[in-house]
Amino acid sequence: MITKRPVIIGIVSVGKLGTLIPKVVSASIQGVLDVPVDIIGKIEIPEESFLLDRRQYDAGIILKALESVSSNHACIVGITSVDICIPVFTYVFGEAQLGGKTAIVSTARLHRGEIGEAVPENVFYERIVKVVLHETGHVFSLYHCDDENCLMKFSSRLDMLDRLPILFCDRCLFLLRRFVRLAEKSI
Repeated sequence: MITKRPVIIGIVSVGKLGTLIPKVVSASIQGVLDVPVDIIGKIEIPEESFLLDRRQYDAGIILKALESVSSNHACIVGITSVDICIPVFTYVFGEAQLGGKTAIVSTARLHRGEIGEAVPENVFYERIVKVVLHETGHVFSLYHCDDENCLMKFSSRLDMLDRLPILFCDRCLFLLRRFVRLAEKSI
């Protein structure tokens, strides 16, 4: 007999973040994905993730640090205020282990407009939620989607991110729910 345990997503602050962002993200994930979410604390930014020549933090090293946070959660999403990057991009809003366990989202570039102006708080929080849901989709094995109205559409710029609704297309939502059900059986 297969015992099912609910998939629980964990939210972790990475470095200084405050308490409101994890609460907003947690409520949004629960509302969109209908899975329980725990806010499970904070870790420091790994010192070795700082890239002096780029003055940014290596997202891959932070993802590795998040792996040790919890073994009880199917997905761990770290949120940080520092600017993150990967070797092939000058910056990323977020990064995830495809089909893995962890994701990291940076708020560093989400509070400004294209010319550096401050954006309203509702836009800032909406951007964070979109990136968190996108990266969570990758953790549950979703690839980028071609649908212009799907959260799994690749967004390299803020205007692209702002055009996306906080929705998955029917195909990605179907696959996401299927992957969550599979994860429930394997926990």
